[in-house]
Amino acid sequence: MRKSQVYLPLAAVILALNMVPGWAAKKDIVDSPLDEQTQSSLRRACKSGNAQKALPVVMQALQGANDIPKCLAIAAYTESAGASMLDARRQCMVKALSLCQSRQDFIQVALKSRQYQCYEVTRDAVHSLIGSATSIDDLYDLARKTQEVALNDVAHLSMEKAFTLVKTVPECLAFAREAKLLSMDDLNRKACKDLIDDEPNAHELMVILHYIEPFKLKDLDRYCMKKALDRAVSEQDFLDIYNASQRRGEGDIFQVALYRGRKARLMQQIKNEQETAQQALDAQQAKAQQDLQTQGTANPSQQNAGF
Repeated sequence: MRKSQVYLPLAAVILALNMVPGWAAKKDIVDSPLDEQTQSSLRRACKSGNAQKALPVVMQALQGANDIPKCLAIAAYTESAGASMLDARRQCMVKALSLCQSRQDFIQVALKSRQYQCYEVTRDAVHSLIGSATSIDDLYDLARKTQEVALNDVAHLSMEKAFTLVKTVPECLAFAREAKLLSMDDLNRKACKDLIDDEPNAHELMVILHYIEPFKLKDLDRYCMKKALDRAVSEQDFLDIYNASQRRGEGDIFQVALYRGRKARLMQQIKNEQETAQQALDAQQAKAQQDLQTQGTANPSQQNAGF
């Protein structure tokens, strides 16, 4: 068999495969939410590339669209006409936004409108998403779902709003963990720093250090230990800082904590000795006073003697 006889069928197959998209484009989409007549009208109108001719057809189809899938399907037909049908796509997305009822609807419209460069519709959808979430858990859920579909800016806005609702230390720690899981390092860092800035007690600062340690924010760990060092007053406070700084290799903090800890111990010993001495002195004075009172009180039998 000659080579030309082998290559001819292969060429025919390749040609047929290349022609499949052209045939498919002329057929109606079976799973489309639009009926066959509407699909046919939109395909013919948008294929011409004449926006003035296609716009009335798109608007007519859009008037009959009563749900989001139909609006998005109509917008998809305008893509073949490019930028000339941008206004038509915008109208489709505006109507789709007006039909949104659930969070998933708003996310879908925000994603599609951004794809179609209808940024004002995206903005309105985002505002609706953020405004509808009123609790911390609800905002966390919104951030996760929007990040799953690459709406990272919406996820960040959700977390920013969630942070404004944080009121307690446990809530702030939970927020920091959630921000870390979502790879929002700026918010994770902000939460940790606010925890440190708002805490005046050295012991509580060391507790916070324990909780933020998994985030591996070395500079904030050091910042926390230095603040605790400034606020420490007891020997136990300095001991906690001593152990933490030694474990993290912070030599300067380690040395200062060691010095101040020894100084605090010495001062406490002096204070205890002074208190003990004062108590002994008070006891002696009380005993002496009691003895004087006893001696000053005459015995009644002795007072009547000689009369």
